[in-house]
Amino acid sequence: MEQSIYYDVQQDIELGACMAKKFFEERGDQSVVKARIIQKYFVAWANIVVGTAKRWGEGKIAYIDLYAGPGRYKDGAASTPLMVLEKAIENERIRDALVALFNDVDENNSNTLKQEIAKLPGIETLKYPPVVNCNEVGKDAEEYFSETQIIPAFTFFDPFGYKGLSLRLVNGVIKDWGCDCVFFFNYNRINAGISNPSVKSHMDALFGEERARVRTH
Repeated sequence: MEQSIYYDVQQDIELGACMAKKFFEERGDQSVVKARIIQKYFVAWANIVVGTAKRWGEGKIAYIDLYAGPGRYKDGAASTPLMVLEKAIENERIRDALVALFNDVDENNSNTLKQEIAKLPGIETLKYPPVVNCNEVGKDAEEYFSETQIIPAFTFFDPFGYKGLSLRLVNGVIKDWGCDCVFFFNYNRINAGISNPSVKSHMDALFGEERARVRTH
């Protein structure tokens, strides 16, 4: 017998929050792989872009993570934000140019991340102190990145589900010169949501209305 999965938007938000807390309790192999991919990709991207940014622009490059988490797992291992900053601190060209912007909707995560960043050895050598915000990712972020010309930026999206992630947001962060983006999403949750009418708006935002409609048939 075929089983359907239905949940409203509020339940989805709560489930995402629970997954986020559980995710940072224990570091899995998949988390390690993701963090290393982003760390290596960021360093390679920054070394290529920073020279041109200094010659022709303001001399700044950015790293943006809108779903940053608390910075460390329960076992003390650093997660992606700290790993990226550690590499920036090691590289004089990057640390003199990097503008790092982190965000997490959970206030505890944001506050913990600020504390962990402040404890990083050499953090004071970064020319621009990292910024940590606590905001929900939604229409405001879409509008800002779609309408604002940004400096060369490497953006990482790793939401706990799909809420807030949209084609318009991704297009917004890659539309300007030197900008690149990597994002991950949970296929199981996407498959559960693609035919769920209560989260249709999220699926339309992520895939586009036409593609989302085709996937439901």
